Amino acid sequence: MTSASRQHSRGVSLLEVMATMAVMLLGVAAAMTVVSQTSKANRRTLTANQAQLIAERTLESIQARGCTPAPSACANIAGLDGNREVFYQTAAGDLLRQPPSAPGAIARQYEVAVDVDAEFLASSLEGGAAGVGEPAVNRDLTSTGLKGNVANVRVSVSWEEPEREGRQVVVLQTRMAP
Repeated sequence: MTSASRQHSRGVSLLEVMATMAVMLLGVAAAMTVVSQTSKANRRTLTANQAQLIAERTLESIQARGCTPAPSACANIAGLDGNREVFYQTAAGDLLRQPPSAPGAIARQYEVAVDVDAEFLASSLEGGAAGVGEPAVNRDLTSTGLKGNVANVRVSVSWEEPEREGRQVVVLQTRMAP
């Protein structure tokens, strides 16, 4: 065997092994960062979707009540203005009005706020009488010329998110008329 052939058959040096390990370690660290960030984004999206479902459910229950024409338009939902409720959504998907009592149960707290703006609730209109919105809530909707027959109903669902500043919120809104 010649010295040239002996030189080609030698093993991998310690320096080469360490360089390979360093490159692999960087690749694994990058992959772990991507997985972690994706997981956080998925959690935020799930939380926002749950909040939207709670808002939809609340708004649908208000719409199911309807908007009565007398004594004043939509007076039956006027009592909902300023209403606030707290719900807890568990990891199992249960929506509770109280924190779960099971030990170790995980639940996110959501606050649901209802805002009803209508001409018959003058104090509810942002900006007073001038703030009737566009189109105005006091416009004619019926052939009888009855004014003030529209209510703007807004449902806000908010929650606190770890690692984010302030409360996060989802808002749904509709206008109701008799």
